[in-house]
Amino acid sequence: MRDSDRRGFTLIEVTTALAIAGLVLVGGIALIDQIGDGASRITEESRRAAREGNGERLMRRLLLDATTTTDSTKRFRGDEHSLELWTTCEHSAGWVEVCRVSLAIDERTDSSVVLGELSTGESFSLRRQAGAAEFRYFNPLGTDTSWVREWSSNVSLPTAVGLLAHGDTTVLPVSVARE
Repeated sequence: MRDSDRRGFTLIEVTTALAIAGLVLVGGIALIDQIGDGASRITEESRRAAREGNGERLMRRLLLDATTTTDSTKRFRGDEHSLELWTTCEHSAGWVEVCRVSLAIDERTDSSVVLGELSTGESFSLRRQAGAAEFRYFNPLGTDTSWVREWSSNVSLPTAVGLLAHGDTTVLPVSVARE
């Protein structure tokens, strides 16, 4: 048989073509899988960042809207690990109403989490940070202007709440007068 009469491919040529096509398909599937994993990681990281950022903003807003009254059942109370206050909360239907808020520090083995619970029934993880954490309350009216470990005044609010954690203090203003 002469070479010019030959039509088609040999078995070796077909097998080689199929092997190359298989390698290309496996590489393409691996690339698509990596793209999907990357997108999932980006989505999860953006959700985590939004949760942390929104939790911090919510905690600041709740403290800024804190109210005080002569009613002893609606006073601002706090110690090193929790605080309770009356403030304004956004209702899911869009209006604002007075609500009670409890903030508590949940200490884990390597970090602390500030948890918030509203009288509306909602619970939030407001902030997570490394190491143990404690609340402090700024008292400008005391004999010496200082940070105290407890707050239980019936008619006044602390000027600020400090969140001490891992050698760092975050100062959160309380009920700043607005125009």
